[in-house]
Amino acid sequence: MIKNPETFTIITFGCQMNKSDSELMEVSLTQEGFVKSNNYGDIIIFNTCSVRKHAEDRALAYIIEARNTYRQSIIIVAGCMAQRLGQELRSNYGVDLVVGPYHSPAIGSIIKNYIQNQSIRQYTSQDASDFVSRIHPSLVAHKDELPWHKWVTISHGCQNYCAYCIVPYVRGKLLSFPSQQIIDYCTLLIDNGITEITLLGQNVNQYGQDSGDIPFYSLLEKVASLPGLYKLNFLTSHPKDFNSEILHVIKDNPVIARSIHLPLQSGSDTILQAMNRQYTMKHYYSLIEAIHALLPMVSITTDLIVGFPGETQRDFEDTLAAVRTIQFDEAFTYKYSPREGTKAYTLPDSVPDTVKQERLDLLIHTVRDISRKRLMNHIHTTTDMIVERISKKSDNEVMGKTIYNQPVIIKGGKEDIGKKYTVTIVSVKGSTLYGERSA
Repeated sequence: MIKNPETFTIITFGCQMNKSDSELMEVSLTQEGFVKSNNYGDIIIFNTCSVRKHAEDRALAYIIEARNTYRQSIIIVAGCMAQRLGQELRSNYGVDLVVGPYHSPAIGSIIKNYIQNQSIRQYTSQDASDFVSRIHPSLVAHKDELPWHKWVTISHGCQNYCAYCIVPYVRGKLLSFPSQQIIDYCTLLIDNGITEITLLGQNVNQYGQDSGDIPFYSLLEKVASLPGLYKLNFLTSHPKDFNSEILHVIKDNPVIARSIHLPLQSGSDTILQAMNRQYTMKHYYSLIEAIHALLPMVSITTDLIVGFPGETQRDFEDTLAAVRTIQFDEAFTYKYSPREGTKAYTLPDSVPDTVKQERLDLLIHTVRDISRKRLMNHIHTTTDMIVERISKKSDNEVMGKTIYNQPVIIKGGKEDIGKKYTVTIVSVKGSTLYGERSA
């Protein structure tokens, strides 16, 4: 081990929650006097994902290469894979420290302690007393990829136990952060130039149910009312907890994006029950109907899994029928991937991979066709957008996201980045809207 390690590198895999945790780790390390390096440093941290086997295999390849190449560096695995594999990472892959999600925001002091005595090499407790807060005022100075935007984590963990999902086991039960702390933090962000906020949780709709705090729709309304905010997003919703109160808050607050991500996963009641999703297609259709009744112009996106154990051709056709009926603006589609430790892992993986791929290909084709038709509906409409970057195809054009979180191109330059404009949509090319600034 390097005698006096000074520099650190964080390599992040997986979801936005992991990216948020990496930001917290960077704050913790910096506060302890370590310096961030653009190359592999004295301390190499892999913040990992366990949602699919491919994600773990990819992270392990990086870990093995780093251990073999940087023999003197301190190798640390954090995140969901650290929680799931723990001791195995130390025994089989030469990892020096294993730090689970509960502890990762305190990683700076953990590393300092390790350097001093090397007595504790694994931090994977999921006791509530060991949980380190995610709301940290120091994060205000740390810019997202989009410097006017900030991800704000409002809860940690999940207790829905969907049969295919490892998250409740590696991230623990639902823990909602105090609402006043969240509101104060959002206020501080806006005071420091942030104009777009995304509220983040494994299931934002369950916010407060564990703590007796205000419900999610009240938190959403309070943040939306903060002066100076251009746009407010939230991720992710679970259909079983999505309610009319949330819809009314969106309707009454124009700053909230007209974009709702509502993971369906399957269009078959049989498969939904096997997945332990805790809703039926009748319930889901009623949600879609309620959304359209209150929000005539809205983007609805979803997640879909094909090939779950026991899925028949009829079950898959039910999913296709649901997609065609609901007309999602976009869908993130996946082949079922067994995860050790989940309930579904004990079920026979009865759908051959070739069949999974055929179903996935057909589903993707169906979704893309619908997505393009949905985009065409925006031609001649007017909407707000926030410019994010110069277009990849032209230095004289800029790309941003509409209030429906759809990409749109307009004429402009770098001086427009971060600004909000009202635009009229004039055409669609591929999966991108093209617009003109309204007079």
